[in-house]
Amino acid sequence: MIHRRLLAAASIAASLAAPVALPTLAHEGHEHGDAPKPVVATATPTMETSSSDFELVVVAQGRTLLVHLDRFATNEPVTGATIEVSADGEAITASPVPGEEGVYRLDAGWLAKPGPHELTVSITAAEGADLLIGTLEVPAEAQLAGPVGGQGMSAILGRVRGDSGLMLGAAMVFLLGVLTTLALTQRGRARTVAGAALIGFGLLIASGAAFAHGGEDHSHGDEAKDKTPGAAVPAAIAGVPDSPRRLPDGSLYVPKPSQRLLSVRTTVAKTQQAAQTVQLIGQIIADPNGGGHVQATQSGRIEPGEKGLPYVGQRVEAGQILATITPAVNVVDRSGIQQQIATVEQELVIAESRVQRLRQLQGSVPQRDIDEAEANLNGLRKRRAALSPTLTTKEALRAPIAGVVTANNVKAGQVIEGRDQVLFEIVDPSRLMVEAVAFDPRVANAIKAATATTADGTSLSLELLGSSLALRQQAIPLLFRITNPPAGLGVGQPVRLVAQVQGTASGIVLPRHSVVRSAGGQPIVWQHESPQRFVARPVRTQPVDGGTVLVLAGIEPEARIVTDGAGLLNQVR
Repeated sequence: MIHRRLLAAASIAASLAAPVALPTLAHEGHEHGDAPKPVVATATPTMETSSSDFELVVVAQGRTLLVHLDRFATNEPVTGATIEVSADGEAITASPVPGEEGVYRLDAGWLAKPGPHELTVSITAAEGADLLIGTLEVPAEAQLAGPVGGQGMSAILGRVRGDSGLMLGAAMVFLLGVLTTLALTQRGRARTVAGAALIGFGLLIASGAAFAHGGEDHSHGDEAKDKTPGAAVPAAIAGVPDSPRRLPDGSLYVPKPSQRLLSVRTTVAKTQQAAQTVQLIGQIIADPNGGGHVQATQSGRIEPGEKGLPYVGQRVEAGQILATITPAVNVVDRSGIQQQIATVEQELVIAESRVQRLRQLQGSVPQRDIDEAEANLNGLRKRRAALSPTLTTKEALRAPIAGVVTANNVKAGQVIEGRDQVLFEIVDPSRLMVEAVAFDPRVANAIKAATATTADGTSLSLELLGSSLALRQQAIPLLFRITNPPAGLGVGQPVRLVAQVQGTASGIVLPRHSVVRSAGGQPIVWQHESPQRFVARPVRTQPVDGGTVLVLAGIEPEARIVTDGAGLLNQVR
């Protein structure tokens, strides 16, 4: 009977101890419900720090330390520098990585020790010398434990055996269960003693749990706020690759190796004064004195010249024969001309005979008759000379100016009719103009200088020639001469003009390609917020010339703005 009661007591004690012991075991993982999830550092702990001259990113890979060194203002890699890293009382000089600009490597034994390491980096380069200090956090090898619900009983028992505190707590809880069973099953004095012992052990366990829990650190929120420059930066949450990506706040995380591949360059924003400008739309036209049309004066059949028909893009010289035209004469006209030629030749034979006869009778006939006969003979000869080429003479089509053939509207053997048909167009590429329109008369009278930009980004320097006095579709035509036109321009090509007018504006001058469009179409620039973080800044701009813009609002002076690579950064998702 006693053995049965003890067995029942043990069973009840175990059943009572289990709900209490399991939360005790689970408490080691600190599951507090609202507490933030732990961030597990990746295999490449990172330290970022910078000064007014240099920007430094240190990456630990096993026992190797990679140092990325750039110029702070331009983000250009610094090559040929001497870098010495001191940590834990040990100073090591880094060596350049072959084939990698601005990357240096060193091996350090202290990287095998987990925990924070204070780094002092001494830099000596052609740009100057500097000393940078920061903290590199090397994480422990062990991973954080998962929830208890995902482990077996053997794992729980193993943890209890490995932790003396957990073993003592489990024994006390088991004894508490035994006393509870005795208090419920015994009677009289034994029940009273068991109840008193039960209350005493309960208070002891409660005070011990509270004491053990009081030594824990619950400053989850304050630690995240206490960050100093040069502290280690968690590269990513566990499982997320160390690659360019967009962060939840919309900024970009771009590691230094990726910045090198994208050729990201920056500039420090400075406030400047620039002229007020307006934008106009125009197109390239040919100079009236630098362009020409080739037309025929008669109908006929096209025949190639000595060098063949010219092709589009071929350069020709002034007076060069481009093609010939054989006159087109129908059968009726041809027979009439031949009949006239035959009549003239018949009269010519008679006139020659008469002249010869009169010359033989010279002295016996008046000289006047001889002169009239010779004049008649000369007239018939001229008539025959005028009629003969009508069927055989070809018209030569010559280039009116030296330039490039921009249009060829004929083929060999083609029959042309009329004088209004343009056969060839020739343009001198060194003499081109831009025609634009302005809807505000004040703009036309206030232009001081202008530049134009083609669709492919080619910048053109313009010289204002004048404006028309006659409106064209309620707009004023403006004419500009292109100074030193570059190769590849075409007549009719659209351009965007930026005309400087009176007045100035204050802002930050940036290259045009540094301003990109966000997903919503808003103009933005990318600000280099920290060594590996970029933030999009909406801006309001006005053009300065074909290659630069003036940022009127959106960024502050001394901010580092991306100039090269902004378009590639804008594609990171």
